[in-house]
Amino acid sequence: MRREEKFWYQWIAFYSIGEMLGIGTAAMVARFLLIEYSRSTYTSSTVLTALVLILAGTIEGLIIGYVQWKSLSKLVTDFAPTKWITITTLASISGWLFILPPAVIVIFFFSQHFWLGNPHSILFTIITGLAFGGLIGMVQYSIIKKFFNRALTWVLATAIGWSLSFVFVYTALSLFSSPLYNIMLIAVACILSGLTQGVVNSTAVHLILRIKKEYERTIPH
Repeated sequence: MRREEKFWYQWIAFYSIGEMLGIGTAAMVARFLLIEYSRSTYTSSTVLTALVLILAGTIEGLIIGYVQWKSLSKLVTDFAPTKWITITTLASISGWLFILPPAVIVIFFFSQHFWLGNPHSILFTIITGLAFGGLIGMVQYSIIKKFFNRALTWVLATAIGWSLSFVFVYTALSLFSSPLYNIMLIAVACILSGLTQGVVNSTAVHLILRIKKEYERTIPH
């Protein structure tokens, strides 16, 4: 195997594992929101839910932001971590607070009036994933455009990657039954989600985006 191929496979693996950890947090909180909170009539749980959303968004944003920075910094110089990780975390928190809650309510409505896993819910899950990933991608675009030509490709890849991830997680949630089975489902969903995002984003950078000459760094050959 050529060193360049090994470099990209290692990047995809590292990126995927990081995304898997971040999405694992998302899956567990989504389970809480979809099953527990949506069925609760206690308004006093609103503050707790908001804190859980902020915590989940923070953890997910920090993990994903760090992993992405670590990967991209191998390709370009002057790719400072602080700003990238900060805006990724803030975008993730915003997505958890303003995109996921109304999406959960709509999906739960569909599941109550039709069935969990019906085409309406799945379609809305895809749209929610596109919105969540698009939000993160657009915020990151303000930085990545300085280093890559055609940087809007990153936004598209991020949106698609998150959309597919949401479908995997939602499918796992819709199949929940026994505790052990649920853990296995979430584990598989997170692995598939992380791998999908790792492949989609890494492929976008590898095959489509081009590093601007002033920031070029030689990839191992």
